[in-house]
Amino acid sequence: MDGGSTDGTLEILRRYERNIAVLRSGPDGGPTAAINEGVRRASGDVVALLPGDDWLEPGALARVVEEFAAAPDLDVLSCGTRYVRFDESGTERTLAQFTDAPTLAFDLPAVLRHPLTAGRFIRRQRYLDLGGHSIECVFGDYDFLIRLCLAKVKSKVRCELTYTYRAHPQSTTFAGRPETIMIMMRENMRLAARYLGSAEGRDRRALLRLHAGSAVRLFVMRLLRRSPGEAAGALADAFRTNPLWPLAALSWYCGSVSSKLRHSFAR
Repeated sequence: MDGGSTDGTLEILRRYERNIAVLRSGPDGGPTAAINEGVRRASGDVVALLPGDDWLEPGALARVVEEFAAAPDLDVLSCGTRYVRFDESGTERTLAQFTDAPTLAFDLPAVLRHPLTAGRFIRRQRYLDLGGHSIECVFGDYDFLIRLCLAKVKSKVRCELTYTYRAHPQSTTFAGRPETIMIMMRENMRLAARYLGSAEGRDRRALLRLHAGSAVRLFVMRLLRRSPGEAAGALADAFRTNPLWPLAALSWYCGSVSSKLRHSFAR
């Protein structure tokens, strides 16, 4: 599913046309629409997402097939995932690696912290059951993973390194552009508020932490950009959602520090 690339992508793909069942290129409404179209067109039982800058490690698909073949009722397989970048000399540098079972677990606290979307191999029928990625969301993959977690599907973890995300300046997720980060924080708050009513126990607590942590970050960023009204609105939203939001925010950021210490590599 190509959005109309003009950077040589199609020329590369055409070298491998004999191995590609469907190749469609043209305006498609963005990544969410393209993923939904790809899932609809897919003929297999399991979906593997592969954005253009990333890659599957050698032997990855054989391992995925092995796990789903051994468990016909398996819905989600979460695999070892990492983030890399290439320096000016072309040397690959690992930024972070996630190959421990608690981080990869397909439960809401873990998924909210580290979505690792493309490192999750998902039964195609689950996409169809839940209507795929929501085009109403800025980040349809995050919303879909939340809904899938709340559906309590059967999942398994395989810790071997399987999927690699490539970080680069043009990446929406990894570029660190302030405007993009603020959009993500607003979306996090909206999604957390949407699903609080259908979550209980640790799932609900995880959503409250996400909402509070995102509200604090949005508040600070808006203040730094001299938008006190919008900054105040973020805090007001945090109070309405949870009067104890400072404790939830503290818990979220303690978790962030702990995760960075466990998973990050020297840059």
